[in-house]
Amino acid sequence: MDTLNPVAPSSPLPLITVPSASNSEARELDSGLPIPGILDLVLRREQRFNQVLREESALPELLPRMLGLSVLGLATHGAVLGLGARFLPPEFVPAWFQSGVPLAWLPVAFTGAFLGALCVCLPSFYFYTQLAGLDASFRLVTAQALRGQTTASVLLLGALPFYAAWVLGSVLGLPFAPDWVMGMGVVLPFFVGLWGVAAVYRGFVHLAGHLPVTHQRRAGFLRRLVLAWGAVYTAVAPVALWRLGEAFGKWS
Repeated sequence: MDTLNPVAPSSPLPLITVPSASNSEARELDSGLPIPGILDLVLRREQRFNQVLREESALPELLPRMLGLSVLGLATHGAVLGLGARFLPPEFVPAWFQSGVPLAWLPVAFTGAFLGALCVCLPSFYFYTQLAGLDASFRLVTAQALRGQTTASVLLLGALPFYAAWVLGSVLGLPFAPDWVMGMGVVLPFFVGLWGVAAVYRGFVHLAGHLPVTHQRRAGFLRRLVLAWGAVYTAVAPVALWRLGEAFGKWS
C-alpha cells in the first residue's frame, strides 16, 4: 500500500494511491461542510476524518474535541479500575493499587500517563516523520498522534461495560478469574491502542498523497515510520503510568 517510486522533491503529487471514497463521501469532502461530531468521525466517517486532519485550518476546532474524548476514555477506565481496587478482596489487588485512595488517583494517573507520554514523544514523532520524507508540520504530527489516542479511547469506552461487569462479578464473589482483573485493567489500554496505531497508519497513508516530498523514500517507509512511533510510545507510557501511580498513591 505504501510502496512508492523514487520521486524528486520538485515532482508532482500524488505519491500514493488512496482508496477512493463513495460518491456521497466524495461530494462531502469537497463541499466544505461543518466538521461532524468526533465520535462520528472516529467510528463511521474515516474519509472525512482524513480530510479534516490534513487541513491545518480545521485543527484548532478538532484538537480540543479529540483531547476531550481521549481524557474521557482514559479517566473513565481509571475510575472503573479504582472501584475494583477499592472493593475487591485484598488478595486480588496488587500492593501498587492499595496505596492511598485508588478511586481518586487512578483516573488521574491513567490520563496523565498516556497523554503525558504522548507529549513527551511528540518531538520524536516529528523527527521520525521528517526522516521518512513527509514534510508535515508539528501541528499535523500532533493531530495524527492524538488521532491514535482518540481511537484507542473510543474502543476503551466500548470495552468498558464488559470489563466493569467482570469487576462487579469478581466483587460479588463469582468465579471469573478475579486474580486477573486488575492486571487486565492495566493491559487493556495498551491492547486497544493497537487499533489506534492502525488508525495512525491509515492517516499517514492518506497524508502521503498530499504532503510535499523532502527526499526519495524506500518501499515500506510508512510501516517503519508507524512502528517507530509505536515503539517509542510503548516504551514511555508504562513507565509514566508506574511513576505517576506511585506518586499519586502516596499523596492521596
